[in-house]
Amino acid sequence: MSCAVPVASVLSFMVQPLMGKRLLPIYGGSAGTWLGTMGFFQLALLLGYGWATWLLTTRPAFQRRATLGLAGIALLTFRLPEPDTAAGGIPRIVWILAVHALPAMLLLFSVSPLMHGWLRRRGEQVPYHLYALSNFGSLAGLVSYPFLIEPAIGLGAQRWIIHAGIAAVTALIGTAIALEPATDGVSGAAAAPESEPETTRGQDRLAWVGLSLLTCLTMLGATELLAAELGSSPLAWVGPFAVYLLSFMVVFAGAGGNWLMPAATVGLILGLTGFMFEKGLSSLPLAGVGFFSLLLAVGSACCIGNLVLYRRRPRVRFDHYYLALATGGVAGGLLLSLVLPHVFPRPVEFLGGSALLYFMALGSRSAGRVWRIAGVLALGLPVGLAYRAAGLDEQYTGTRNFRNEYGHMMTRTISSQGQTKLELLSESTVHGSQLHLDPTSARRPTQYYTESGGMGRTILALQRSRPSLRIGVIGLGAGTLAAYGRAGDQIRFWDIDPKIIEIAQRDFTYLKDSAAKVDVAQEDGRRALATSTEDFDLIVVDAFSGDSVPAHLITVEALRIYLARLAARRGILVIHASSRYNQPFDVLSNTALAAGRPAIGVTTLISGPGANADWDANSNECVIVPTREFLTAFTSVFPESEDNGRVTRKLLAPDSTVPDPKSVWTDDRNATVEMMNLGSFLSWRNRF
Repeated sequence: MSCAVPVASVLSFMVQPLMGKRLLPIYGGSAGTWLGTMGFFQLALLLGYGWATWLLTTRPAFQRRATLGLAGIALLTFRLPEPDTAAGGIPRIVWILAVHALPAMLLLFSVSPLMHGWLRRRGEQVPYHLYALSNFGSLAGLVSYPFLIEPAIGLGAQRWIIHAGIAAVTALIGTAIALEPATDGVSGAAAAPESEPETTRGQDRLAWVGLSLLTCLTMLGATELLAAELGSSPLAWVGPFAVYLLSFMVVFAGAGGNWLMPAATVGLILGLTGFMFEKGLSSLPLAGVGFFSLLLAVGSACCIGNLVLYRRRPRVRFDHYYLALATGGVAGGLLLSLVLPHVFPRPVEFLGGSALLYFMALGSRSAGRVWRIAGVLALGLPVGLAYRAAGLDEQYTGTRNFRNEYGHMMTRTISSQGQTKLELLSESTVHGSQLHLDPTSARRPTQYYTESGGMGRTILALQRSRPSLRIGVIGLGAGTLAAYGRAGDQIRFWDIDPKIIEIAQRDFTYLKDSAAKVDVAQEDGRRALATSTEDFDLIVVDAFSGDSVPAHLITVEALRIYLARLAARRGILVIHASSRYNQPFDVLSNTALAAGRPAIGVTTLISGPGANADWDANSNECVIVPTREFLTAFTSVFPESEDNGRVTRKLLAPDSTVPDPKSVWTDDRNATVEMMNLGSFLSWRNRF
């Protein structure tokens, strides 16, 4: 009977990334797409638990018919959304997902509490070990998706795997029904006597919801920190979510003896100390010790919260217990995505939740007076390291933090070696800067966009051969590329984040100082170009989520959209590929070949400023998809060395004129792990 539980859990953790990846090319990477997808699956989880809770109060015969009927509806209705020209938004995303996946998700999420009820009706004790088994299935689905399923199987094939899985779950449920006693009495969950007083039961339910919310919020806060580094990909949340699920497995399997609370408390202190030592409250990169410390802290914090939840589990009304846990998880997700970004300018959920759970552990019955005093003193170590880490930013003045549904951004002023500049960054990833020495300096392109870099050289080469340019840029940042604009040029930026647009227009002057005609649109660039009839001389893809380019912007289908808008004016495509954690050239070059053009990788290393170029420059990497004419002149545009070695370049060309299908990204099959350089992420050294 219990075999259906892990199978349903594995499938539920396949459906969410499957549907999210399917929707991105259709509706773009807007907040509506992300929040709508996340909100739907959280709502589906709550509805699934609510359905099971209600169903267990009905007669067993009706439970059997309703469950098998829902399984049949799920098999008939589950499918992938089709391309749509309508505008996205949270209500439409939720509606689309409900039409295509709600019956399947209700079935998968309701299996675990239903199996609890049916085993309970057979006279067994509440089988809380099934909750551990359910989380084991969830963990298996979570880990296998980005590392095994996503690289090997396209979305279309994944759909049929889900269909086969639903059929398997239905067969297992049918077997469980066949083993059920031939009775039509009221469910055991409903018929069992309730020994808890009404007031105590109400207090317990509130505690269940609150503890679940706090534990989930801590895990999601850690995920947000990772996403700021890696971008919004499965790899950003697999680590924190995995240790979150692992803590449920350990606790609800009954392995949480008297040793677990002290061990988790010590682990939390060690994890917070390591995290604060490397990153703290500063904008330092999260890698090496910090990454493992973050996972240790999340796992320990979740163990504390889940152990308290387990100790307060009910003897009878397990259905209400699970419903309360689901409610807390949904509330935590909604709080993080919709409320807290507008309350706190910096992410505080991980540290705040960890601190609350730590003090909860110190206040538990297993903590004696000496243990409590030692615990309070031990907390001073990560607090002190946080103060030290924050002190690393003392050279920065005028730091301002901004936060919305897309994450955390900041601007800061840096004064050193006679230079003053304003930077725009998300945690440790800089998205643009501007010099503030004088009006001339303020008009100079900086960072990845200076004259010797791949984008700068491409623009200057086109300007030498064409009297005016039409340039489209996906991703605004500080608007630095507008510095290249001449009278008669037209530059159009697309960005999905309204806060970025506001900052670029208010705090930086590139857009208003440009001699070109500059337009900024709040829209997903791929979606905008797909419906556009305008032709361009140059399209730049520079939309970074954390330290990576969103996958739906660099698939074969996306590149064909860009190349169609470049064909009439014999234009060039440039993809900004500077990254500490990714090596994208192999994927991008093979994908470009599949779209119909070769690609060249240009890595530019700049040791310092020149007399008339590269002021405040960063070494950078880009992938250029040129025309035949530009390809002929490529080595003259990008010499391997210049200015006595101040600027050096490494050019990469594809090994073959035929794309390797295993490295071609499409809307149907793309996998973040294929680009990722895990060694770079887990070390202290960064490429750029």
